[in-house]
Amino acid sequence: RDEALDILRGAAERQLAKDKKKTFSEFCEKAGYPLPFDKQVEMVQFGMGESVPRLLLGARGYGKTDYVVILGIAYDIYLDPINSTNLIMSKSKERNAAMLAEIAQALKLNGMVLDKENSTSIRVAGLAGKDHSVSAVTIRTVSLRGRHPKRIIMDDPVTEDDTSPATRAVVEKKYNELLKLSDNVLIIGQPAHKYDLYAKLRKLLKKMEVPHGTIPELDHDLEAQRLAGVDEKSIQASYFLRIVSEGATPFDNVKYLDKFPRGYSVAFIDPSHEGGDYTAMSVIRQHFEGVAVEGHVWKKAWNHCLDDIAPLLRKLGVRKLAFETNALGDMPIDILKATFKGVGVVGRRSVTNKHSTIMAAGTY
Repeated sequence: RDEALDILRGAAERQLAKDKKKTFSEFCEKAGYPLPFDKQVEMVQFGMGESVPRLLLGARGYGKTDYVVILGIAYDIYLDPINSTNLIMSKSKERNAAMLAEIAQALKLNGMVLDKENSTSIRVAGLAGKDHSVSAVTIRTVSLRGRHPKRIIMDDPVTEDDTSPATRAVVEKKYNELLKLSDNVLIIGQPAHKYDLYAKLRKLLKKMEVPHGTIPELDHDLEAQRLAGVDEKSIQASYFLRIVSEGATPFDNVKYLDKFPRGYSVAFIDPSHEGGDYTAMSVIRQHFEGVAVEGHVWKKAWNHCLDDIAPLLRKLGVRKLAFETNALGDMPIDILKATFKGVGVVGRRSVTNKHSTIMAAGTY
């Protein structure tokens, strides 16, 4: 009797273990992927848990394709193999084939049986209806008629390589076609042009944005990229999800104030040595949701500008002044402290790429 009970208990425990579904993290680990970070889990929940048109913009390297498209779809099929049908649209057949291969592998490693597996579709055992568990097409696919997937994902439909008006029109046309098949459309990528599909949908759709700095463990060394000559516009779009103005300067879209707001402020002086260059001073303070900045410049040495600078510091409420000491050392700091009573003066030595900093400030 006891032996029979042990056999029944063991069978019950095995069945219970079989019926119990893995968590997303457990599913990823079984599929051979690193455990996802919390923000990546949020991205998957946003991508898989909504059923309205939506936009997911994330910094390059944050695993949008791996964790949302590949593992997100695979996990959704694993949870509901009878009803989960998905359509992926990307730019190339090669990319589609690679994603489908990864989805199939994740499913099989988690115990799923596949009836069909090739470079354009995957179908799990027991699925009813003509739509596959997941299919993949390209932007250039001529017709999408007859498809009725539960979910559609556009993976990187626009990149830095194809921002021409003709390409942007094709992508927008395909997006409109997809909305006729299902309301559950997810668009994933990074902005590339101020008039691309992302820019248009950013104002209209429910969205999640995950810029550089959100997952520090995955952040690239952007300063190294800048020093290596990577274009600042590319960095701002790919990592900070911003499109730099295409005008003559990055400050084309800055709004102008009639006068500098009242209150305390801080200032920074970039000095000229012996008058061979310009001495520049920027004064800044918080202004509503942004900042107000006033700039002044003199074509003479920094120590010959003190009589010009002093009244401006009083007028603009400057309480702290930073002075760039790269070529001059700390000697000017003592002079400025003695000259500008009541203002905290500090020295700053800058070692980063000034041009990239200016471009980033213009975008901000």
